Amino acid sequence: MRASLPEGPYERPDVVIDTGERLVVRFVSESGGSAKDFEFRRLGLAPEIESAIVQGFARACGPAGTRKTVESVKTLYAGARMFARSLKDLPSPPQSLSALTPAHIAPFRIRHTRYADSLLQVLRVLFRPIEGLPTAFREALYAPHKPASPTRTLSAYTDSEVRRIQRAARTEVRAALTRIRQAEAELAEWQAARPGMDSEDGRRGALLAQVARTGDVPRCRDGRIDTSKEHSGAIDRLRHIFPTYSEVTALAVLLICVSGHNLSTVCGMTASHLRADDQVEEEPLVLTRASKPRRGRYGAEMDLALAPDRVPANGPDDYASAAGVYRLAVELCARARAVAGTDALLVFHATGPADRAPGRARIRALPTNSLQWWRGRTPDGDVLDRVDSRRLRLAFVQRHQRPVAHTATTLAAEYLAKDATALPEYQAIVDKALRGEVERIRVSHSILALTDAEVREAANDPEPAAQRLGTTVEQLQLLLEGRLDTVATACIDHTNSPYTPSGTACSASFLLCLGCPNARSEPRHIPIQAAMLESITRRRAEIPATEWEDRFSIASEQLNDLLERQHAGPTVAAEEASDEDRRLIEMVLDGRLDLR
Repeated sequence: MRASLPEGPYERPDVVIDTGERLVVRFVSESGGSAKDFEFRRLGLAPEIESAIVQGFARACGPAGTRKTVESVKTLYAGARMFARSLKDLPSPPQSLSALTPAHIAPFRIRHTRYADSLLQVLRVLFRPIEGLPTAFREALYAPHKPASPTRTLSAYTDSEVRRIQRAARTEVRAALTRIRQAEAELAEWQAARPGMDSEDGRRGALLAQVARTGDVPRCRDGRIDTSKEHSGAIDRLRHIFPTYSEVTALAVLLICVSGHNLSTVCGMTASHLRADDQVEEEPLVLTRASKPRRGRYGAEMDLALAPDRVPANGPDDYASAAGVYRLAVELCARARAVAGTDALLVFHATGPADRAPGRARIRALPTNSLQWWRGRTPDGDVLDRVDSRRLRLAFVQRHQRPVAHTATTLAAEYLAKDATALPEYQAIVDKALRGEVERIRVSHSILALTDAEVREAANDPEPAAQRLGTTVEQLQLLLEGRLDTVATACIDHTNSPYTPSGTACSASFLLCLGCPNARSEPRHIPIQAAMLESITRRRAEIPATEWEDRFSIASEQLNDLLERQHAGPTVAAEEASDEDRRLIEMVLDGRLDLR
């Protein structure tokens, strides 16, 4: 057969249904599932404003819209409802688009909270395609506004808290896997040996098979549960082979802990995946798809690579890696997924009154607010407080220091920098690194200084002293005689200076000798060094501050460090400097000894 184009032009399905009493916008998620209706007539808006909001809503959640998930559309609808309520509370609500004024959105602009900002963004989405809005209203709606007031800083869970949460989640998932595997094994055993089973085992096996196939208990013709003896224990069979809401939520907690993704991303994962390994010898690598609507129309869809952890798993089930937990989720929810005919990864069987919603309708995807109701229990029996998925994600990115479905800039600015618990730790690390770097530079650029005892030892036994000072015995003798002096220090190798090409005589300023690796200091240099520091300090009040910083700040620090290491008092030592020393110092500081 050959494919052919449909006759006539393509007509977009009508998602707005107006029955007179009800005005409904029907939304169908791109990931599949049943349609969801959003009713607008009960909001009590004026007809023209109602029509405009419905038009903007339908456009945003339509095939080319920016809202692609049920949760994001619910947020849009909640914003429309809040706007309608604010208009209804006015003494004189507007009755047409032309009656809208900046005052109608002023309450959202002046609050400066994240909630008010999100409502303002919703109104921008709803009114963006609408023509005929008053100019003043449109300008006020889309005008830049101050950022939201800072809220309480979110802090990551500590490592011990994350381990406690993981233990609770693993305990619940492990128990669910054990129960469901036993039920699947019992079902397979019954299917293989049906003719030879006694009546009671056969009844239990048939009941389990019916429950597993339909996702529901046997019912009478009127839809009520069949409570006959033949079907007794059906609800227990149902709960035996399907995962519960709490168990699937525990799976989502584990996935956040080992992957670092948002709860909404985890809830939106699908069971469709590829294995990028040979499934025998290589480490398992799972490739799947996910959606993150807030990244925008063109960046919402993304590929996920769920890799194994480097730590070997304990036992056949891997709870320590994203790939391992993903495969557990595929297995745990497989039966519920098949009954519901969905591709969602995390699905559960609702455990409310069994006669409320029969069959497949009771298999539901995990909602993004699931952690509000989950109370995990540790192996010790302790019940966890409410778990915050944002803090779990923050703990992951803090521990691994790498972005997860966001950029490195977002990681640094929105996650790590705003983590109240991590900031002191980062500051301590930076402080330690800077101190280490300062010490390294100080040691590498500090002058080797000799004490009186070392000078006497060098005169008596020059060879060990020359070796320690990195020079020859001949150069050491010249050093001790003062024939290598460069005003405030002495130089052991002026032809291998870091400031001039090797093999040529050094032409740098004598001030640079204070940080040169070829410079050496003896006790006889202390008075001129102290006098130079005194003169540099005096000049601070005589010349502009920026000029002093440029010319003398480094030399001042080096002289202070040198005198401190030689245990010399600068004021007392400076008094011992001769007039000739002071004359040389002034010439050096004035630049009169520099080569021009």
